[in-house]
Amino acid sequence: MVITAWKSYGKLDVEREYLILLTFLPRKNFWSILTFFRYVGRIQKQMDRSRGLLGYSMKMQLLGRKAWTLSVWEDGPALQEFVTRSPHLDTMRKPILQPGKSRFVRWKLVGSSVPPKWEEALTHLVE
Repeated sequence: MVITAWKSYGKLDVEREYLILLTFLPRKNFWSILTFFRYVGRIQKQMDRSRGLLGYSMKMQLLGRKAWTLSVWEDGPALQEFVTRSPHLDTMRKPILQPGKSRFVRWKLVGSSVPPKWEEALTHLVE
């Protein structure tokens, strides 16, 4: 299991609430990992210039077929702007993920709790 370091953007207000997004992305097969990494690199470049992103991390099973992302956004419109633009939009349409198996969970946290802890974030997938 590999977890990337938290990458921060901008400054947080410790008293303000922020939108948290946790995604579960199961790949179709083991061999799609190289294609998956290529797309991840493109999306990370998009994230570097995305309005309203405050930080993110990624967790991956290199030998398995599972990946998770955890990101913090100023608000819903900033997140929506990101997911509806390329390369993210195009990547989500590619046949590297298991159809209908991806999951997306949102909740709010105050800035003093950012970055969220992976263990706590993953509990939102089962709730």
